[in-house]
Amino acid sequence: MERVGRGRVLLLLAIVTTCVLYGALFVLGRVQSIPFFPTQTLQKLRWLDEVTARLMPDNLEAASRRSELAITNMLLFGLVALGLIGMWVLALRLARAGEVHMGLWWILMPVALFSVPLVLMPGMFSMDAYLYMFYGRTLSTYGENPILIAPNQFAGDPHLGWFPYWKNLRSAYGPVWLMLSGGLSTIAGESRFANIVTYKVATLGLHVLTIVAIWLLLRRVRPESAAWGAVFYGWNPLVLIEVVNSAHNDVMIAAFAVLSLLAVSCGRWLLAVFLVSAAGMVKLTALVLMPFLVLAWMIGLPSVRARLRAALLATAVAVVSSLALYAPLWAGAALLENSLENPAATRYAHTFWAVLGAILNRGADRAARDAVQQQLHLVRNAAFVLAFIFLVLWFVRGRRELAHAWVWGWFLYCLSLSWIWPWYFVLPIAIAAARGPSRTAALAGGLTFGGMLFWFGWTAPRISPVTWLNQYKSVLLFGPPLLIVVWPALGRGAERLLSQGATGTRQASDNKQATSERIGGRV
Repeated sequence: MERVGRGRVLLLLAIVTTCVLYGALFVLGRVQSIPFFPTQTLQKLRWLDEVTARLMPDNLEAASRRSELAITNMLLFGLVALGLIGMWVLALRLARAGEVHMGLWWILMPVALFSVPLVLMPGMFSMDAYLYMFYGRTLSTYGENPILIAPNQFAGDPHLGWFPYWKNLRSAYGPVWLMLSGGLSTIAGESRFANIVTYKVATLGLHVLTIVAIWLLLRRVRPESAAWGAVFYGWNPLVLIEVVNSAHNDVMIAAFAVLSLLAVSCGRWLLAVFLVSAAGMVKLTALVLMPFLVLAWMIGLPSVRARLRAALLATAVAVVSSLALYAPLWAGAALLENSLENPAATRYAHTFWAVLGAILNRGADRAARDAVQQQLHLVRNAAFVLAFIFLVLWFVRGRRELAHAWVWGWFLYCLSLSWIWPWYFVLPIAIAAARGPSRTAALAGGLTFGGMLFWFGWTAPRISPVTWLNQYKSVLLFGPPLLIVVWPALGRGAERLLSQGATGTRQASDNKQATSERIGGRV
């Protein structure tokens, strides 16, 4: 009884401290030295402007990125980020150790509290939401297809001034997200503040849906880990920043992926194929999950004939459902062309490939730089294909769990990219949470830590000696997960840190293990 009471106190402490830290992040949103993309919260809510102005010293707020005070702001941001990770880890250990009972509502209510300052923050970590808004406006106001028409075709539109870059880009996002964007832009109308809040609330709703799906899946296959998995994803600070503050549509892909795993646990393989197809109609890159899903279905079947039939059915459902979802905004091959021509596929930023390219291009002229970039494209794509084939063979030979293969497959995909941002990690974090405590979750924990470190480098001032943090954000981003991969002792330590529970709880769960494996071994 005493132990349960202690657990409740610690959980309440973690929730309250996390709320305070997100409030501190809100106040830091005022400072000029951190390159936030502005919202209109402080202009619309003057009382909030007055309150937070008293909490942030004027000299820190006005400090430029080239001033010494910018280092103070960077360190404050780093302390907030580390505090959020610490409280998240504490909550995970409490959920796993059984020191406190955490029902679904106990998990969702803190998410609502954490989200208030993130929805209303004076700045966002990314301007992608502004691009989403204009694509939605292209549909709702002009009745045009954003896959075919770029924002700069509407030169007189005042909303073009909301974002400084990428006005010439036709949408590389698929029709599932674009149709939702059209509805959200219709609801939000002309107000910039209303648009920002509407999109953030929508992505928050998708975040909650994903939490519930993780909870339901784990309650079915590993019931002792349900609370842990929901907290691992739902309270994850990187996920909350990327999904609620920056409104990234990767949360929709994560929701479809977890729902697909839930469908697999119920034996609904064709529904799972449809859901992965829907994820692909948010971003085409999500289709990298499909081969593992189909193979997992085939592995569990008793005969070659049954496996061939499953492969044909899965292919037919994937093709038909993708075409049906694409039909409302049909643009032929334009969606694929937009994806291949997108800066995310052609430019180099925040990856080891970008660092290598910068070294090779040092002192080179334009023609030499172009040649180096083409060579890098070939090398990294070939490396991904070879690694992907190896992963597929490893998956089939070892009959490993689907979620395990999805996380590692996506991690390899991220390592092969020329351009990456922390929100690309939302998907593997959600899938790892749906699998429960494991080495895969340790990798996702490394992705979380690396993603938060990335933003520490992003805030770095443009003065010595901290400019290297900004120049080598790829090391901050990929360093923690790679260390977990290549250093087994560190991986085991991360796994224990995130998921070690009381011995009694672990022993009690052993009795359920055989049943769990029969139901969800392929999940």
